[in-house]
Amino acid sequence: MAVEAPHVNLFPSQPITNRSFPNTNNGNYHTLIQSDLPLAGAIAETFLPMYQSSFCDAKAPVKADSGLTYNIPVPRKRSRDWMSNQQSVFDVSSLFGEELSLQMQQQQLEIDRLIAENTEKVRLEVQERRKRQSRMLVNAIHQGIGKKLKEKDEEIQRIGKLNWLLQERVRTLSVENQIWRELAQTNEATANSLRTNLEQVLAHVTEERQCGGGGGEGGAAEEEAESCCGSNGEERGECGGERGNEGEKSEKRKCRKCGVGESCVLLLPCRHLCICTACGSTTLTTCPVCNSVINASIHVNMS
Repeated sequence: MAVEAPHVNLFPSQPITNRSFPNTNNGNYHTLIQSDLPLAGAIAETFLPMYQSSFCDAKAPVKADSGLTYNIPVPRKRSRDWMSNQQSVFDVSSLFGEELSLQMQQQQLEIDRLIAENTEKVRLEVQERRKRQSRMLVNAIHQGIGKKLKEKDEEIQRIGKLNWLLQERVRTLSVENQIWRELAQTNEATANSLRTNLEQVLAHVTEERQCGGGGGEGGAAEEEAESCCGSNGEERGECGGERGNEGEKSEKRKCRKCGVGESCVLLLPCRHLCICTACGSTTLTTCPVCNSVINASIHVNMS
């Protein structure tokens, strides 16, 4: 904001005119009418002490021989000298006033220049401070936004990894589901085949019971032949004699491992019905009849 210094004018705007000079009235040369000479004389005596005012000399009393003071009229020649002296004093005062006025104007211009320079400097400082604050604010905003974006990127990466893991889990579950479906179909086919074979075995057993006869040794061999896969086709052409009584038959159905329980567990893949439920629930790895490795076992309800 510019500041204007007040202009001080030490001198009047109008120069002293001729009405400042003394006027005569009815031959009285020492009477002053509308005179401003005391001010000019005071200025002259203040700034130029070496000049003496002739006006005071003109007013000085003249002593006569009698010792009294009289106002003796001054001749016209002396009045001209006084006027010339006053004119020279006025010229000196005017020149001094002009020089002082010029110096004051120069000082005022210098003050205005300094004020303008300081104002421009303050304006530039304020502008620079505003720019610096704006840059700081923009940097703070950029840092905050960058931090938020970084957090969002990390969250996106974390969600992407989780999504990838879930997709892999779904793919694995789909493969496992397919495997279990195929295994279920295989087991179903195996169960149907075993059911058919079991029905055939039970039909042959019924036929043998109806036929009856045969010794204990022959019955045991036939029992083993019935349980072995592919071994009961050729030896069943005829009944081959009568079987024993019901006690002997129940003795043949005994478990081949513990010899106590009834054989009701079918072993796979050899298809021997030769162990009881208690022995089938244990960790049995081989068939007690053919010593083949057991892959699975099926409980058969014989009632």
